[in-house]
Amino acid sequence: LGIDSVDQIEKMGIDKFNDACRASVLKYTNEWQNYVHRQARWVDFEHGYKTLNIPYMESVMWAFKQLYDKGLAYQGYRVLPYCPKDRTPLSAHELRMDADVYQDRQDTTVSVAVKMRDEEDAYAVFWTTTPWTVPTNFAIVVGADIDYVEVRPTEGRFAGKKF
Repeated sequence: LGIDSVDQIEKMGIDKFNDACRASVLKYTNEWQNYVHRQARWVDFEHGYKTLNIPYMESVMWAFKQLYDKGLAYQGYRVLPYCPKDRTPLSAHELRMDADVYQDRQDTTVSVAVKMRDEEDAYAVFWTTTPWTVPTNFAIVVGADIDYVEVRPTEGRFAGKKF
């Protein structure tokens, strides 16, 4: 579709974009069925489900609600692979695609220990993905509603210091 950003999707219209995606996904259905049969796998293509279908989505929401009503759902945090171009999370399937679609990337990061002004051998430690900004940073911002941990190594180069 020649789309480079989420803004272009919004300009095109979500419904039109979803229709184009659906057509793309279903374009090679016959080839996929032939491939699966050649591998001697049995798949019920006539009664299968597709995650892009509304009844499937509704069944997932129904199942989640059952878990929620029983107190089995909870809020948590996890790392989620993300496409900055589309501003969307990536599925497990997308992550397993060919290397030309998704590639691991090594970003430059750095951990920095800054000596605390009022305590001897005490350091605040922060981590950043923009190490080139460290020389111009004059403050570390902390949050009153964030839990912090104090660590005191017992051996090695930092033994006895407080982080």
